[in-house]
Amino acid sequence: MKAVYAGSFSPPTRGHLDIIARAAGLFDELIVAVMSQSGKRYVFSPEARREMLEEITREMANVRVVSDEGLLVDLIHREGADVVVRGLRGPDDVAFEAQMAEANRRIGGVETVFLICRPEYSMISSTIVRDCAAHGAPLESMVPDEIVGKIYRAFGVQPGAERKG
Repeated sequence: MKAVYAGSFSPPTRGHLDIIARAAGLFDELIVAVMSQSGKRYVFSPEARREMLEEITREMANVRVVSDEGLLVDLIHREGADVVVRGLRGPDDVAFEAQMAEANRRIGGVETVFLICRPEYSMISSTIVRDCAAHGAPLESMVPDEIVGKIYRAFGVQPGAERKG
């Protein structure tokens, strides 16, 4: 069975990596899809986000990373995938994700499988990581070690530099 785990991953977090690793253990193949919405500005280009994900999933033989700007259901059909995987950090995510799952089912006949985020990652989001990185705050507990430097550099911050304040 083939699954797609899609998101903006701007940047990928330890929570994203946890969902990827767990989903990779459940499916024969997991496609991690870096999605971009037209009109939305991202700190990291689709290529940079894809490269970060490829780096942190390198050891996972059944994981492949792609980029796309279209509808998720179209990508799923092109890839011949069976289901969408979505991570839930907490109760606030449930209503939105259920709405998206229903839309994917109605327009593309695609089912969604939800994985609950581990508690230690439930408060981490890409937005929080970006805010912390912009101010030089420590990122090691929030993102995989391999990409910490890349994130700081995107914000013009030297890794390990003394923060002000």
